[in-house]
Amino acid sequence: MVVLTNGRVAASGTVDDGRAVVGRKRITCATALSVDEVRAWPGVIDATRDAHRLHITVTDAVAIVRRLLDAERGLTDLEVRPAGLSEAFAELTKEAA
Repeated sequence: MVVLTNGRVAASGTVDDGRAVVGRKRITCATALSVDEVRAWPGVIDATRDAHRLHITVTDAVAIVRRLLDAERGLTDLEVRPAGLSEAFAELTKEAA
């Protein structure tokens, strides 16, 4: 993978190398917590909801998972994974600008 910004190489390497540049994680879970409430938490970059799950992009996954578990005992289907390529690309091009 090579990321070009303004005609110069901002990053190159494997897809995993690109993801490693950003510390963002994606958390998804089934919860009754509101998107607005979760968006206000420190370390949350974005939060959205589909019909069944809350999707949260964070800088500190451990702190947010702890907060989710403290906030709701009925939390289910918790998943934490690395940032996707779109998040990595946005971060790489922002840093190079």
